[in-house]
Amino acid sequence: MTLCFWAFYATNLENRGFAPRLWMPLAMRNVIVSVLIAVALIALQIAIYTLFLKQPTSTWGATASEVAAPMPGDGLSAEYQSTRAITINAPLGETWIWLNQLGADRSGFFSYTFIEQFLGYETRAQTTTRSEFPVFQPGDIIRGSIFPAKSIIVYEFPVLEVSHEAFLVVQNWGAFQLVPVSRTQTRLIIRTHRPAPSHLLRDAFEYYIAEGLHFVMERATLRGFKARVEAGEGPKFDDSQDRLWFYAIMGAALAIAVLILWLQGVRKLGIPAVLSTAWTFTLLCLDPFPFYSLTLLAVIVVVFLHQAFFHKSPRHHK
Repeated sequence: MTLCFWAFYATNLENRGFAPRLWMPLAMRNVIVSVLIAVALIALQIAIYTLFLKQPTSTWGATASEVAAPMPGDGLSAEYQSTRAITINAPLGETWIWLNQLGADRSGFFSYTFIEQFLGYETRAQTTTRSEFPVFQPGDIIRGSIFPAKSIIVYEFPVLEVSHEAFLVVQNWGAFQLVPVSRTQTRLIIRTHRPAPSHLLRDAFEYYIAEGLHFVMERATLRGFKARVEAGEGPKFDDSQDRLWFYAIMGAALAIAVLILWLQGVRKLGIPAVLSTAWTFTLLCLDPFPFYSLTLLAVIVVVFLHQAFFHKSPRHHK
């Protein structure tokens, strides 16, 4: 709230002509005010996530009983970060086979491969995905990349516990549990362990930002795993819909940043505050479909055009 107050105060000073023009060029003043507003908006979105979105995203797809129930591996961490789940329309045995395909040197993580590759997490080249790998054993390593040296941060997931057609517990992630619903349906539940406390800044980053980013990727893993199991062996999935959703989300974020730089006066804070909140809800609350992200991007473009044609900056009248 303090950051929002100072951002609002700065926009009012600028709008009323009280900014120190004699010693600070116009462009520099605009950049400084824009940076203050951007920081305030980031703080606002972190507050919204912490107060309203953290709990539903940390239990995405899971029932209250699944969240409360003990799971294998709970004793390996002081607390867990999230419990998420999805229903897969396949028998337990078939679902178990596919759970053992996790890993960069196997069939990947069924998530946003194009994002993983951009960050240096390469998976093995494959034209088809097959359930061809043996069941994990304690001591095996689920690799985060086949070329760890290229990765921003090296991730490896040692297998700690395995129970046939029941669960898989891996270090640095958590537990994967399969629960049969019927002869043709299985629940996949993922409980992510919280990293051990290390450093104040790192812990704050993990709690307020990294957990939200992990949700986006783990949600994709759950959805991708369901799609792959239900489709069976065959060609790799077309990720064009995922790419379109992601590029529209990132385009919307860039467009909001442009609005912060371009708008003047109180609108410089108010309009981006509303749009950035809509961006956060689109990213975390709505299903990752292109329709939602493209709609958000279209709304931002309409707002930009409206401001351009129907509102003139106060500076244009000086």
